[in-house]
Amino acid sequence: MPCKPHLHQHLLAIAATSLVLAVTTTAVSAQNRTAKKAKDPTRQFRDAGAEIKIYKTTTDADGNKVDLRAYVFTPKTDAERPRSAIVFFFGGGWKAESPSQFLEHCKHLAAEGMVAITADYRVLSRHGTKAKSCVADGKSAIRWVRQNAEKLGVDPDKIIAAGGSAGGHVAACTEMISGFDESDEDAAVSSRPNGLALFNPAVILAKTKSKEPFDEDKLRAMPERMGVDPVQLSPFHQVRENHPPTIIFHGKADTTVPYWTVEKFAEKLNANGSLCELVGFDGQSHGFFNYGRGDNSHYERTIVELDRFLRQHGFLPKIQPASSIQLATIDLDDQQQRQVIVDREADQYLGHPTTCLLEDGQTILCVYPKGHGKGSIVYKRSEDGGKTWSDRLPTPENWATSREVPTLHRVVDADGKKRLILWSGLYPARLAVSEDDGQHWSPLKKAGDWGGIVVMGFVEALSTGKGHYLAMFHDDGRFFDGSGKRTGVFTLYKTFSIDGGLTWSQPESVFQASDVHLCEPGCIRSPDGNRLAVLLRENARGKNSHIIFSDDEGKSWTEPRELPLALTGDRHTGKYAQDGRLLISFRCISPKQHQTDREFEGDWVAWVGTWDDLVSGNDGQYLVRLKDNTKGYDTAYPGVEVLPDDTVVTTTYGHWDQGQPPYVLSVRLKLSELDAMATTP
Repeated sequence: MPCKPHLHQHLLAIAATSLVLAVTTTAVSAQNRTAKKAKDPTRQFRDAGAEIKIYKTTTDADGNKVDLRAYVFTPKTDAERPRSAIVFFFGGGWKAESPSQFLEHCKHLAAEGMVAITADYRVLSRHGTKAKSCVADGKSAIRWVRQNAEKLGVDPDKIIAAGGSAGGHVAACTEMISGFDESDEDAAVSSRPNGLALFNPAVILAKTKSKEPFDEDKLRAMPERMGVDPVQLSPFHQVRENHPPTIIFHGKADTTVPYWTVEKFAEKLNANGSLCELVGFDGQSHGFFNYGRGDNSHYERTIVELDRFLRQHGFLPKIQPASSIQLATIDLDDQQQRQVIVDREADQYLGHPTTCLLEDGQTILCVYPKGHGKGSIVYKRSEDGGKTWSDRLPTPENWATSREVPTLHRVVDADGKKRLILWSGLYPARLAVSEDDGQHWSPLKKAGDWGGIVVMGFVEALSTGKGHYLAMFHDDGRFFDGSGKRTGVFTLYKTFSIDGGLTWSQPESVFQASDVHLCEPGCIRSPDGNRLAVLLRENARGKNSHIIFSDDEGKSWTEPRELPLALTGDRHTGKYAQDGRLLISFRCISPKQHQTDREFEGDWVAWVGTWDDLVSGNDGQYLVRLKDNTKGYDTAYPGVEVLPDDTVVTTTYGHWDQGQPPYVLSVRLKLSELDAMATTP
């Protein structure tokens, strides 16, 4: 039936209105994108000291011209050019957000000596584009840096691509994904970076053989979001050989990009001969690393780890040892978050601990006396790398008769049998043994017809045979034969074991003198394993601490020579960090002529430097106050352990609270954290 005239007119009006609305909506959508595009944070970046460059001119989804900017932070130092560069890509699900996400990262890395860039790229909310355009822009940004390397002062072979979440995906794609290059760019200039730094990146965007990265709804939506088959833009699916070094920071509680996806990605890279380091953060969700999140502790930790990675792979210069005038000092005294109380008892003196880290990298054993040196031995255990400690554990009855500082050591015999041995000195020196990683112990038993002070300062495995060990101690005449008479001469003794530390040879003199009192030896082996160094306290307080060397596994030793004042103190205990530097913990105590003017005098300190510094007599890199000791020099018989993640756990006693008895405390740190502190104004 034909429509009535008025109805027909009404329908035409509706149709016309719909058309107008459609056109208007399209126009408004384009206008909104244009408006959002116009909101560029140039002032924020200019105020922060960035140069603003256009790295690419392209179009949005409506064909409108788009200038993509790179915000370039150039180091203000006179460091040698050309420099490494890093290009950050922001996150936001390929839909939104801005380059300001990595503003603070750029400021930090420029201060460290890199050209640091945060780049804009097309996103859905501002440009109506798909993820394939994000990847194309990321590749253009890397290519632009390389093409303009000379103008930017950049080494074209030292460019890092970095980013978070979707920006981490873009950064990974610049290396992993072939194609998606702009046709008008010079393909002869590579868009592949020389390294990757990825923050909770999306690296698996399609189905895998074992597990799905997203739920079914997200998987179905992924082709539309990418603009192509997601496999083509899935870094995991495009892994091949010879990718550059990569570091990934990811929260283990991330539900936006599940942690297992980066685990799989890292495993595949490493299995294909590339180097990928995954740094996981317990309990952290998506975006945990951002500046301004919480108290910035996770931002700071990721920055420290990023610095370490960049130095390790040559993108930032390695820290060079300072001269004596420029030796950096760092004070950790008030950083209570680093401190763990191992044991404390009201009105009871607790002191002189020794620690031992077991092979699992987490179990630390600790022994110490109830009293100044002498006193019943207390025994505790930590199974989480020193973060928490057990109650006091049962010990053999005669451990209560200890009359000297107990020391704890790991030994292994010729058959591979592992044992722990505990020494208690003075006359006679006694030894206790555990054959089950410290679960049970023997009583203290006489080790020989001899004794000494601080038996043993160290126990060092030798290359002369399986189960061979060297140990050293000192005596002032009173305890070696039990005479009880001071002779005025300090003697340094050595003794050997060839049965895995169960029995020990008659001690022999290494050095003795009456003018310098060398004692409390601490041993460090050279990185190549061929040389031993022993650092020695000078107890007459007339000279600096001393050092001696052996090139024949302890058979003979060089004449003692003084160490720099920076390493002068008592009871040196040192371990290597993963980057080859040494941390040596000791009590800061100087010759009498320097005791009133030396920083951190009487406190618990650590020295950071290298083996070459010990050999050459250099001052080293850092002197660090670990904790302020409030009473005289009564502190710091330290244990030093290095955990698998390069955390140093160093433990000692001291008068940490004014007017209170000393108690046992540990401090946790990484050398990379000290590096960051040393470079912060």
